[in-house]
Amino acid sequence: MAKAHKIPNLDPNAPLDESLVKILRKRFEEMISFEQGTLRGSDIEALHDMRVASRRVQAVLKIFRAAFPKKKFKTEYTELRKLICSLGEVRDMDVFIDKLEKMKAGFNSAGSGKIDNRAIDLLIIRKRSERDGKRKLLILHLNELNRAGYKQHFYGFVGDLSS
Repeated sequence: MAKAHKIPNLDPNAPLDESLVKILRKRFEEMISFEQGTLRGSDIEALHDMRVASRRVQAVLKIFRAAFPKKKFKTEYTELRKLICSLGEVRDMDVFIDKLEKMKAGFNSAGSGKIDNRAIDLLIIRKRSERDGKRKLLILHLNELNRAGYKQHFYGFVGDLSS
């Protein structure tokens, strides 16, 4: 799991809204820094890191909920929750497939001779297929967010705090 990025120039004596803007921008930038790796799909850790970073954004929003207008907060929070759910569905499949593969390897190295792994192989194939379907939905979701200008919208939402 990626460590949270440091937030430069964060002054504990600064006004809350000023500090909150810095924190949210940095956490959001951290989250979207993993987007391209998540879209490529070549490294499952990029997806995991994006999910963790998105949950950090969520945590900041929840903690400082009172600092936002209710309607705008609900809109942003709901959109972020949808993204977290999409990321989570794919990540959960990654973890499950990994556990199945380790279980299969454990059976083969248990010294009990050659074990017929066809059932586990079929389950792994099925779960990979399900993962591919969920990954396609995640990619569609990310592309829709990008077409809708989600990043600019979020930065505008955060920028409204300093107005």
